[in-house]
Amino acid sequence: MLIAKRLMALTVGLALMTSQSAAATSPQDWSAAERTRLEQREAAVWPTELRTVRGGKGLVSATASPIAVHAGVEALRQGGTAADAAVATALAQVTTMLGANVSFAGVAELVYFDAKTGKVNAMDAGWNGWRGETSPATIPDTDLSEITGKAGGISGAAGRKTLVPGFMAGMAAMHGRFGRLPFARLVAPSIWYAEHGVPVTPLTGAYFPMAAKKLARTPEGRRFAMPDGTHLPATGDRFVQGDLAATLKAVAAHGASALYRGAWARHFVAAVNAAGGRATMADMAAYKVRWTEPLQVGVAGATVYGPGAPNSTGCGMLTAINLLDHEEPVKPYWQDAQAFRKTALTLRLATILGWSPEVEALVGKQLGMSAGCASRLAPTFGAAAAGKVEALLDRAADPVPGHHSASVVVIDKWGNVAALVHSSNTPLWGDSGMVVDGVPIPVPAGLYRHELVRIAPGARVPTDMAPLIALRGGKPVLAAIGSSLLQETVRIVTGLIGDGDPATVMGAPPLLLNYEQLTGPVAGRDELVPVGRYPPAFLDQVRATGLPVREVETLRMWALRGTAVLGTIGPDGARSGEEVPQMLGFAEAE
Repeated sequence: MLIAKRLMALTVGLALMTSQSAAATSPQDWSAAERTRLEQREAAVWPTELRTVRGGKGLVSATASPIAVHAGVEALRQGGTAADAAVATALAQVTTMLGANVSFAGVAELVYFDAKTGKVNAMDAGWNGWRGETSPATIPDTDLSEITGKAGGISGAAGRKTLVPGFMAGMAAMHGRFGRLPFARLVAPSIWYAEHGVPVTPLTGAYFPMAAKKLARTPEGRRFAMPDGTHLPATGDRFVQGDLAATLKAVAAHGASALYRGAWARHFVAAVNAAGGRATMADMAAYKVRWTEPLQVGVAGATVYGPGAPNSTGCGMLTAINLLDHEEPVKPYWQDAQAFRKTALTLRLATILGWSPEVEALVGKQLGMSAGCASRLAPTFGAAAAGKVEALLDRAADPVPGHHSASVVVIDKWGNVAALVHSSNTPLWGDSGMVVDGVPIPVPAGLYRHELVRIAPGARVPTDMAPLIALRGGKPVLAAIGSSLLQETVRIVTGLIGDGDPATVMGAPPLLLNYEQLTGPVAGRDELVPVGRYPPAFLDQVRATGLPVREVETLRMWALRGTAVLGTIGPDGARSGEEVPQMLGFAEAE
């Protein structure tokens, strides 16, 4: 067995706002020099140097936005918990990313270690279907050309591609159970940047031309995309979101109910139905967050926890960890061709087992045991499958396309740990052009048709976002989060097995899920890798093992890769996070 010496977790009742409490976390109270520093870091898109961020009291590590990370740290400095800081960070991420790939009308998944009880808690704030949608098999396709690399069109009733969102209800539930600060303080950074303008970075500036035609489908979308009525926002502009600021002020004053029972909910339902959807206010008001028992797998004297069932990616990640613990690659995948092959094929098997009941049944029959989620996390399954992964992959199976996400890991001074993923599960700003009171509307139903046909109308859609937390001796040692891609999370976990250096592991070249080859046995498909990240001689060695490898260009790599962030607690109690060039994650310690 591999020895896991270093483990990890991969990566809100509400209080009414008063002017005094809101000001405490508002960027108007950050110094001008601090705001400038953060905005310059944001404009650089990703960290410019490799560094480990350490602190004795608290840590926030999150994707995409140094501004959002700082908002979370300010919450910690004012006595907030990991939950408070995670809420502040997530809200600010949506604002600074302009709602492009994460959304206030999106969804969230949380794994939380509560130091007071010593228990890991799992929260599901995923999508609900509309009760009036009784023919999910006919929901129009979502345009996934950004992810698949293939031309896609937009057709059918766009309103049918929407679902009931869970993100804001999730923020309220997390805060209600584990938070200490007034909720309005946590919304304040997002309100300030919506009102004063978010600097358009090279990344978000590139998004607008990509999505311009989709946003132009509605008057609201055109006004969002061209605030001056003529031009798309360019790098260096300040993107002011006045309508969004008003929506967030309602949330600060009235809590999450503003988005489920208030004016925004009414406007959302009206917009969805005007676009051919089947939404009702009753569906919005009925939405409830679920607290579940986390899934778990034991490895080398520790326990890794993920979201509760059903969660295809969470179970897939834990399955992959179990399988790799038994496959025992002798070196990290990026250093040894045979280890690369074992890791790549194991990730493929864990991925398809998570979302294909047909493959699950066939694998179970071949192994002579159940291949359901609970069974796959047992040592007996890992032992039975060891050495047989390639044979188990000798079948066809279509992958389910991925999506955008943002990740947050927070460790506070009390030892509470939050690992949060939130997403729009949709292309940039969706493909419908719908924008409701400053909130671009995701269109995930076309992506989740395969799940919607299996559940009752209006039921919870099984989620596929999966933060992880690892405990040793009942104490958290690591929290990590990958986004939509199982590959990005598991490669970090397995890379840290054997006391790997976190910065080295985080910066190692990624493995990419192949969405381009949809036919033929899964074992025979190309393994996609980013161009120039592996030495040519190493890739030749991998090909010599019989695994076909194909390099993809950088822009294609970013569409496929997803993101990940990491937080660890060392033996000395120090909280640490990693910043790695060309990885979209930032960290700040208290």
